[in-house]
Amino acid sequence: MRHVIAVNGTHLKGRFEGTMFVATAQDGNEQVYPIAFGYDNSENNLSWEWFLDCLKGAPGHIDDLVFISDRHASISAGISKVFS
Repeated sequence: MRHVIAVNGTHLKGRFEGTMFVATAQDGNEQVYPIAFGYDNSENNLSWEWFLDCLKGAPGHIDDLVFISDRHASISAGISKVFS
């Protein structure tokens, strides 16, 4: 796995309202694959901290891990709190 993880949240409409959180990575063959996904009622600091805390154990400890996101304020706050 490359040391880059892309995280994003998408708002769901219709019967299943809320936010789905997704983390993806790329392997050595340039194939993109999901690492983790989760669901919560809204996209806020607590929900991103919960998701990132669950994500922390998935790849194990990586020293030079980089995150890509859409610069949502809650993502930045969660990353700095969980991956200090």
